[in-house]
Amino acid sequence: MMQSRRTLNGWLAALALLTVTGMGSSAEAGPWRRHRRRVRRRIRRRAFWRAVGVRPVLVVPLAVAVGWELALDNRVVVVKEVREKEVVVTDSDGKTETLEIAKEDSPDNTQELEGSEI
Repeated sequence: MMQSRRTLNGWLAALALLTVTGMGSSAEAGPWRRHRRRVRRRIRRRAFWRAVGVRPVLVVPLAVAVGWELALDNRVVVVKEVREKEVVVTDSDGKTETLEIAKEDSPDNTQELEGSEI
């Protein structure tokens, strides 16, 4: 009697271990399945220069926000601060600059590009 009870408890423990680790069922079952890491990317939009009077201003989308990337002529900058008529950006070298902006949606700057990974 004692031997059969030990055997039964051993089998039940093995079955419980297989069920918890997910080896006894499909790979999707159980809370311990592996998740593929989601890749998050920044929003990148094109920006272009326009002369307003004698001063050049950068035309950006209406919904420009901190953290967005703006693709300028031959470089990409990250928006650090948005003001009423200015935007503070940082380029890949870490140089910070303030640019005058005009907010306007156009077919060029509303198209979302593939940004860098966060």
